[in-house]
Amino acid sequence: MTVAADPALGFWLRHVAAAGGLWEPEGPAAYVVLPPPLRDAYRLPEELRVTADPDVAREDGAALLAAGHPVLAEAADRVLTSGDAGQIVIARPASVPPGREVLLTGLRDAFPVGHGRIDLAGEPEVVLHPVARVGALVTYELSAEDRFQEQAERWVDVPARRELPPSLAAHLVRAEISERNVARPAEGLLLAIGEAHRLIDVGASARREALGAEVIGACQAESGRAAAYYADAIAGIERRLATAPADRRAVLEQRLRSTREERARRLAEIAEKYEARHTIRPYRLHVVHVPALRVLADVRRGDRRYPMTFDWLLPAGVYAPVRCPSCSGEAPLVAGKLRLGCETCLPPQPAAAAAPVPAAAAVPGPAAPPSASRPPSKPAQRESGAAQPDAGPRRPATRPAPTPPRAKRQPAMPPKVRKERQKATGTLAERMWRAVAAGDIRAAGKIIFPGSPAAALVRAVGLAGLTGVIGMPPGEAPERFVAETDGDTVTGTLLGHGGTECPYYIYCRDGQAAEVLPFPLQADESFWPFYWWGRRPGDRWATGKIAAAPGLDPVAGPLVSVGASANGLPVAARSLAAWERITDHHEPLLAAHAPRTLAAAVQRLVAYRAGSRAAFAEAAGAYRVREEDVRRADRAVRRLLALGPGQPW
Repeated sequence: MTVAADPALGFWLRHVAAAGGLWEPEGPAAYVVLPPPLRDAYRLPEELRVTADPDVAREDGAALLAAGHPVLAEAADRVLTSGDAGQIVIARPASVPPGREVLLTGLRDAFPVGHGRIDLAGEPEVVLHPVARVGALVTYELSAEDRFQEQAERWVDVPARRELPPSLAAHLVRAEISERNVARPAEGLLLAIGEAHRLIDVGASARREALGAEVIGACQAESGRAAAYYADAIAGIERRLATAPADRRAVLEQRLRSTREERARRLAEIAEKYEARHTIRPYRLHVVHVPALRVLADVRRGDRRYPMTFDWLLPAGVYAPVRCPSCSGEAPLVAGKLRLGCETCLPPQPAAAAAPVPAAAAVPGPAAPPSASRPPSKPAQRESGAAQPDAGPRRPATRPAPTPPRAKRQPAMPPKVRKERQKATGTLAERMWRAVAAGDIRAAGKIIFPGSPAAALVRAVGLAGLTGVIGMPPGEAPERFVAETDGDTVTGTLLGHGGTECPYYIYCRDGQAAEVLPFPLQADESFWPFYWWGRRPGDRWATGKIAAAPGLDPVAGPLVSVGASANGLPVAARSLAAWERITDHHEPLLAAHAPRTLAAAVQRLVAYRAGSRAAFAEAAGAYRVREEDVRRADRAVRRLLALGPGQPW
């Protein structure tokens, strides 16, 4: 067997070659020349012979690099840390592209339309259609002893944010790569990456549940043994207590209480030991540009025409998936009387119960004219200027990035309630960005949920914190915005005077803004995982030093100045809200712990709840306090904050 045939050693040899090293086979071994960085990192000589066969290593003196060797583990970690990111352009097939009849037939077969049909509206044009290939390493921890890893990969269509079928992904894997490797940046790439991560997380959760069922028996057996042991111990103490003299009763009662506490603690430790969890470590992001024919079409219902575009992927001979232009759903399209939707947003209704869709409320500010090849705007969508009328020449409003699908379907509600909620949340963005542009804290305070991260951010930083948290540079005021309502969430794009475009998500509670973020939240209200993966110095979401407002307490001050630098403004805002929520306990906590130690403990807990690994050592290093002090403060603060599902701050 050759050295390249061994999976572990073959991986290491490819890694050496990619880093600038050299190797050549010598029968069952290989002669390797390491570049200086790898030589120093792996503590190996510059020239050596390696093999995966123990007999060859013993007889010929070659270095044995088999699965499990520390050098191979370090190489794998090095590759995962560096990541595999880039863009690929697939070569256009040499075959003749399909004609109009083939395109129309394939279009009608792929996208059946209720109450309507699709007709071609123009000649197709050749474009590059972006697809995101996201790979991650999923680590499953079923117990303290059972831990293993698996590779997960998802192919997601960037414009539609939908997973590609396995057959289509297989076509793209086998397609020939073009020498051209430069293409226009793909719009909506971050949202497609978020959808890919959501799909990976959903698959990992199902896999974890299935694997966790295999260790339930061991958990129940260990819990049963512990429960029986403590039951016997408690029964023995109670028997002695029943006949004990008065001078011994106090000692036995104390022993009984401590035994019961020890039993509860031991059972909790066993439950935590067998608590199944998983972590996702992204390592691959390829933007694959696929040659396609962009087909202009009209979805017709009688005399009504709804324009849409579809992309025919030339290497695979199929159409790329699309979403509903009204609700971004994945259900089949339906041509309504007033708009183009899908079976989710335009369900069949009895004729007597049918009602016209209310028109969107007019909002000041000129709107950008819709393109002829794009579907009509959503009724709930808003577009407006956020600055004063004399703020200078207007910039053209940008089309907002579509909202990623929510992890959980919103509960059904009566049309009247839904209309009132959409109206309230739709105008909320307008009132907020106008208040920020005008510097009106009083107006902003009326629409911000008390005790929320948004309220804490305004108190600690000022109104500039609401734009800084979404990545707008300091000193750049909002000029225009686009808002779109999705239940209790308002999403859109904010345009600054300097031309900066920042996507935003406003999460509401009771019709008021509770949190402003530059990315969507997951179902458990944790942060987008790619936020933690991509935070590096100089990145858009990375935040430098923040000037805190005067008058903050000794814990809130470090949470702003140090916390924003360590984990960004989104985490700092949640940490401030969490600390302010336990105001009644501030005095005893400050009497027992240093302020910066408490700040480190609060920030670590909030960051962990938001999806970070949040190591104690990192928190202690950021605040320049001792790690053991942070652990001690953590035990005091954890119970008071009681963070969990439904309580992220």
